[in-house]
Order: sequence, then C-alpha cells, then structure tokens
Amino acid sequence: MRTGLYYLLSILISVLIIISADFVLSNTVLNYKNCLKIEEFYYELKKNCKSKYRFKKSFPLVETITDKNGFRIGKNTPAKDKNKKNIFLFGDSFTYGVGIEFEKTYAGLISNHFKDFNVYNFAVGSYSPSVHLFKLNQILKKNIFPEKIILFLDLTDIIDEATRWDYDETNNVVKLKNDYIYQNSIKEQKFLKTNFKILNNIFSYINFSLRSFKEKIQTNYLNKQRKIKTSIQGNFTYTSLESLDKRFWKDDTFLRGIDILKKRLTKISNISKKNNAEFYLVVYPWSETLEFGQEKFNWSMFAKNFCKNEKCKVIDSIPVFQNYRSKNINWSTDLYFLNDEHFNEKGAYLMYKTVINNLDK
Repeated sequence: MRTGLYYLLSILISVLIIISADFVLSNTVLNYKNCLKIEEFYYELKKNCKSKYRFKKSFPLVETITDKNGFRIGKNTPAKDKNKKNIFLFGDSFTYGVGIEFEKTYAGLISNHFKDFNVYNFAVGSYSPSVHLFKLNQILKKNIFPEKIILFLDLTDIIDEATRWDYDETNNVVKLKNDYIYQNSIKEQKFLKTNFKILNNIFSYINFSLRSFKEKIQTNYLNKQRKIKTSIQGNFTYTSLESLDKRFWKDDTFLRGIDILKKRLTKISNISKKNNAEFYLVVYPWSETLEFGQEKFNWSMFAKNFCKNEKCKVIDSIPVFQNYRSKNINWSTDLYFLNDEHFNEKGAYLMYKTVINNLDK
C-alpha cells in the first residue's frame, strides 16, 4: 500500500516539476516572438525577427526570418547592397512561401539566382494589389527604386480587392475592411498555448507525425481516386458568375473586384514606367485550375489583355504546369500540399524555373 502511494506521489511530483519547468521556460527562454505583427485593421511582418511559423495544422513548422524592412529572408541571405540594382517581388502566401523554408520557395530561389541584384520580397499571406501598391509607395519614399517589378497575380486577388482591403491613395493608407483577423489573433493567445510551449510542441509533434502518416495514406488514395480540392475563392475560372456562392460573392463582388484590381495594377504599371522599371505580371494555377480549366473566366487572358494595354510583360506559368500534368498522373500531390492550393517544394521549383526562363530571355 505504501509502495503504491509512494509511486503515485512520485508521479504527481514529477508531473508538477515538468509543468512548472514548462511554465518558467515558456515565459523566459522560449518566450520567442511571433513574426506577424497584427494591428486592428492591418498586419505585416515584424522587422529583424526570427521565429517558427505553421501555416495550418497539416503544414510543417518552418522558420521565419525577416530583415530590417520586415521582409522574409533566408539564413544566408546577404544584406542589401546600395550599389546593386533592385528587383521587387509582390504576392501573397504563395510568394511568401508558406510551409517551405525560404531557400526552397520560388522567391528564395529567385533571390539566389540573381546574386547581382537586391531582391526584395514584399509578400505576406492574403496581400493583394492594394497592399502591393501601398508597399511600393512606401519603399520609393526611402529612395529605393526597382529595376524590375514582378507581381505574382493570385486567384484570391479578386475577392480580396472587393472584400478585404481598402486603400486611400491620397494619404497612402491601406486598411482591412474589418477587424476579424485582429480579434481572431486575440482568441489564439490562449493561456495553455502561451504558458506551456514545451508540452504544446510535444503534442503538436505527435499530432504532426500522425497527420503525416495519415497524409501518406491519403496521398495514395487521392492518387488513385484523383480527387482535387475546390475552393470558394478560385473556382470562378470554371464556374459561371451566376453560380458562384452568394454567401461570399454578392451580386457585384466579382465585377467590383476586377475593377479595383485593374485600377491598382494600372497604378503599379504607371509607377514602373515612371521609374523605367520592367513590370511583369506572373500568372500561376491552383490545382483546381489545372483540373477544371478556365472556360468561364480565362485568368491567363485577363493578364495578357491587361499587359497588352499597359505595355507590361506576362509570365504565364499555367501552360508549363499543364504540360507537367499531362505527363504525370500524380501531378497534384507532386506539386501541391495535400488538400491545399499552395505549392510544395517541387511546385515552387517548377514555378521558379518558369519565371527564370522568361526573365533570362
């Protein structure tokens, strides 16, 4: 009886010590900062920050490092050299490179390719041309001017321009239309996650390992079944305007989003001309774009028609991805994260090669 009580007491004391140590370490040594600075109606990456970031529960934990401007860089990214010319990259989560270490994102690969240039990656998740224009005006005020502007046009840009962002061009102020992201970030600052990081990381690792095992099984299943994830934001290329989900696409949302998108891109194009910079629009597909096509709204032609009028250059990667799809039955899991629209490392590399092949011509 005493032996049993002794062991029970020993276990309770050990658990208490572990919990206490976790609490102390979580609020001292492990009290690392999140590199995403979220304000009530705006968010951006913090400056000179280093942390870990998991885009979704099913995504790997990857490192985030930012420079003095608050732009994502890699471990070995050289400091900006004022004697070099500059390349500006604009985009959202694809160009930021969620789920991928920076060196293997297409932005990181492009940066490494152009060693004789300073490459600035302005991308953050769910940014759109309103924010790109704001960021461009900000950097120009610092007397940093581009030789090339490469804007990665995402399918979400239409709905984001219509429903997420407002931009006051007169005062150069960009704002979210609501404080949902800010309120949600407050909810995520839970007591257990904040104060018991070791135990949370252990459970997260176990959870991630189980998910990874599950994903391998799902990947084999999806490769056999060939089921492709569809979305609210990106299905407009193969869904008629009348059939879009009215909970997200009100009667005028799509056309309003297109109109604002064109206006913002035109402003960026005019700035590039004023600074004698080459302006590139890059178009890329989600997995559903490759599977279901562009019959209802041709994303490639949208970019080409815009650049025809504005005298900019289009890099359309969709034919390259279509060619890969035609030759590889497992193309969706080869190029994209499982059940997600974002590129994995292989998809990012294919994107990088497509961009470089066009820029080097």
